[in-house]
Amino acid sequence: MKNILFTLIVLWIGVNVFAQSSTELRPYWAYTAPTPPVGANYFLNWGVGEGYNEQEAVNAAWADALQKSFHELGVVGITQQDINDVATKGINAVVKFNRMKRRIVSATEPIALSGGRLKIYILVQVQRNVNGADDFYSLDTRNFQDSGFDKKLKEYNASITGRYPFSGRVFVPGWAQLHKGSKGKGIFFIVGEAACITGIVIAESMRASYESKFNSTHDAHKMQTYGNKADNCANIRNGLIAGAAALYLWNVIDGIAAKGKRKAVMLGDAQLRISPYAASQSGGIALSLNF
Repeated sequence: MKNILFTLIVLWIGVNVFAQSSTELRPYWAYTAPTPPVGANYFLNWGVGEGYNEQEAVNAAWADALQKSFHELGVVGITQQDINDVATKGINAVVKFNRMKRRIVSATEPIALSGGRLKIYILVQVQRNVNGADDFYSLDTRNFQDSGFDKKLKEYNASITGRYPFSGRVFVPGWAQLHKGSKGKGIFFIVGEAACITGIVIAESMRASYESKFNSTHDAHKMQTYGNKADNCANIRNGLIAGAAALYLWNVIDGIAAKGKRKAVMLGDAQLRISPYAASQSGGIALSLNF
């Protein structure tokens, strides 16, 4: 029974980790390279790379895309130096005496990983036959914009770095703070504004009531009492209005400038390894989860 329960737990963890990896952030063109029009004298390949800065990640992505491109062109015997040379050249480059016309047609913003690393996906266009039709620039690069991915990436990077982009949420008390994971501050702004507004309504109602009583009596003592109380309620109301305005301004500034909470585990960094093991007196499944 224990072995069955253990196996079920392992499978459940595996399914969850697989679900996470299958939803890894990447643009639509980084699943399958887009197919160019029939008869086009170019093809498309994507590459992915990691590095400790944006340039390192781009260079690694270039190397990945170029490896696929050389295979597509039938160029063999490519060294790392060849790839580096081609990656650092302009539109036209020469490798193994073959002229190669290529460019980046789309690239993602850097995706934050653990340890200060970055990951970038690029989509490259490569001319298939340099002596053939020159339809290289007929490709409309706007077709590869992925607004859905861009939005998810901004939210993801913000959750990792704590730096969230400007959002209209800042104009609703507490909403931006809750979105950033700062629940305490979010609740404080919501409760604070609600308390101020409630106090304003109560103070104004009491002021109006005392003013009505003031106008309905001819007793000088009562008129003075009601008048003083009406003035006090008006002062409290005005103070609460000022407080609500100050709190709202604080909420907006905090919503724009304050950092949010950061995630402890980075996307794509968790790795689950399941493997059988056998010892002299036992056997089973070894589970290794690395972050």
